[in-house]
Amino acid sequence: MWLYGASSGMDGEPEEVTVRSKRTFGPIAGIALALAVSVAAVPARADESASRLETDSPAAELAPGEHGSVISVRPITGDPGVPGARNYLVRYRSVDLSGRTVAVSGTVAVPLGTAPAGGWPLISWAHGTTGVADVCAPSRDTGPDYPAHDYTEQVRAVQARWIAAGYAVAQSDYQGLGTGGPHGYLIGEAEQRAVADMALAAREVDDAIGTRWVVMGHSQGGQAAVFADARAQRWAPRLQLLGAVAMAPASHLGLAIRALTLATDVGSARVAGSVAPGSAAFVPLFVRGAQTVTPIDPAKFLTPEALSLLSQADDRCIGQLREPDSWGGLRPGEVFTTPADTADLTRVLDDNDPSPLTFTRPLLVVQGRADTTVFPLTTDAMVAQQQLTGQPVAYRTYPGADHRGVLAASYDDVSSWVDRLFGR
Repeated sequence: MWLYGASSGMDGEPEEVTVRSKRTFGPIAGIALALAVSVAAVPARADESASRLETDSPAAELAPGEHGSVISVRPITGDPGVPGARNYLVRYRSVDLSGRTVAVSGTVAVPLGTAPAGGWPLISWAHGTTGVADVCAPSRDTGPDYPAHDYTEQVRAVQARWIAAGYAVAQSDYQGLGTGGPHGYLIGEAEQRAVADMALAAREVDDAIGTRWVVMGHSQGGQAAVFADARAQRWAPRLQLLGAVAMAPASHLGLAIRALTLATDVGSARVAGSVAPGSAAFVPLFVRGAQTVTPIDPAKFLTPEALSLLSQADDRCIGQLREPDSWGGLRPGEVFTTPADTADLTRVLDDNDPSPLTFTRPLLVVQGRADTTVFPLTTDAMVAQQQLTGQPVAYRTYPGADHRGVLAASYDDVSSWVDRLFGR
């Protein structure tokens, strides 16, 4: 996704309610709103207070519970909420690739008014690249000072159109982004679990949300959406997954790394020149993501200059990593050693390529032809491979739309496609 360009991807609130019980009865959102009006209007029974509403604490995050169950919820106003909706900041349980229960953060936006028969149709939104540091979690975007505010604000503008069309929108931060533990950047199984568990949690937050849902993702989230289309129904069988939309999905990243290291080895100015300034900022994210599933020694392939900047990924977001005092200050030939042993890294990237996945739920892929972050040819290749293996995939492209522009450019087509899935 970074081989050919570098455009971006990707308080004063009421009391938070913490939930310790395995499952709640009735909408947690109603409890949260009631507390926002009056924390103690009516004394709670002692056993209810102990089991359902507790002060937020690290121990609460690790309390036993099913994946997709809510840990805590609170109503929010302003960012990171979606305009025209009732918005909630949520922490919920998921399961990491080691089988451990982990806390994940996210947001839920519910249309105003009365839900239709069967409940609000649900979109579980998978966001694009913001970084791997906790500060980069979209749910932490409370205003322009948030490092990726320009991207998340643009995403919320599109989500607001879905809210106006009568869809609830839930958005996970993903495992390890904004909560404890490392973020498995572009690790498809971890991402799809977070996205599916976000959908489960959304129904616990507001029981007016129905059981039918779609996953919709952009960039990093586009890759996550394909993985969810292939696996989420088995992970969350209580819900009915109707399909997925992947916007400019990341793919073929192992191939991209191999091409660039080869270009460095042979000194190819033509290939190196195709790498736009700031593209190197994705490299530390690839490394940190891969390190969540296998030992990766970056000294095998990063130059001393690049290696000295690796730790910046732990506290900077993608836009900050593009700055001249960070990875954005490295020329293409200053990133990888000659030779570079990237076998471990590219193996992880290949294992998480969405191209060879098989799925039975329909998939819509949309791609801007002017995209210089996820190059259109990589998406063309992904879709071609899926079509050759008989997967139910549809493909739409948009001349003149860049990486972010495809969000708005594709909305009408995506809306019509999703409406048909829901029989609207």
